[in-house]
Amino acid sequence: MIVRPRRGFLPLLLTLQGSVLPAVMPQVILVASLAAAAFAVHEIFPNYFPNYGLAPFSILGLMLSLLLGFRNNASYARWWEARQQLGSLLVECRALARLSMSYLVAAPHIQQRCMLLIRAFSRALLYELRSRPLQGALDELLDEQTCQVIYNANNPADQVLRLLSLEIAKAQQQGQLADILVTTFEARITAMTEIQAACERLHNTPIPFAYMLLVHRTAYLFCFLLPFGLVASVGISAPFISALVAYAFFGLDALSEELEEPFGERPNQLPLFAIERTIEINVLEAQGLPTPEPLKPQGYWLN
Repeated sequence: MIVRPRRGFLPLLLTLQGSVLPAVMPQVILVASLAAAAFAVHEIFPNYFPNYGLAPFSILGLMLSLLLGFRNNASYARWWEARQQLGSLLVECRALARLSMSYLVAAPHIQQRCMLLIRAFSRALLYELRSRPLQGALDELLDEQTCQVIYNANNPADQVLRLLSLEIAKAQQQGQLADILVTTFEARITAMTEIQAACERLHNTPIPFAYMLLVHRTAYLFCFLLPFGLVASVGISAPFISALVAYAFFGLDALSEELEEPFGERPNQLPLFAIERTIEINVLEAQGLPTPEPLKPQGYWLN
């Protein structure tokens, strides 16, 4: 995710990092080149491109704007819901860590295991959402046998929650945790399960492909035909106007595609590892242990 201050009109105008311009530059150049070629042909053969008027392009542009607006809203809604779920994950991890430190004092081994499993869950979930292999990522937190159980599970993050519930059940069986407190712990674990399910739904259910294809094709057809409709009426300005329209439409299309998958590693997607580091800091601080530094943006990019 790009994190940078707004320093006025000119810096924003010239900023490329975090912009979709580099991604759509080939299409913009192609459209501008088509417009330049159309202008050159029109200058040589003035009657080759009759002035059809801009009414058809106005209607098609309005339709395309509605399609792109709907898709952009849908993509942003996915991005925002993902951010809310990750915020809820942070809340639940803090609450469970606080409960563990407050009510498992008589069972220090179980308390320590719970704190480690909280960190393991956040790491396993975020690795799953980034489609990264988890193998080896939990070795610093848990013993080898526990790690192998998690690595071999079909759903490692859910396996961590099962292990966490087993630790709570063990504390209850040993008489170190009252029944009402078990219910409180399980409510927090259930909330974490719901967060995991919501994140998996966002990760595994994209916007319908047919709709994305319709918007994509319409944008290309409109931008490739526009120069030939403009050249008779605007003349030498056709390449500039065509490039500007192409940047707007292709840029919205590219941005929607980026926001559609909020858990990726592109500039405008969510900083999962920074959130995971925040959870790690909160859990270690609750234990009174040294904490690492929060992840900071590298060149305004927080990953």
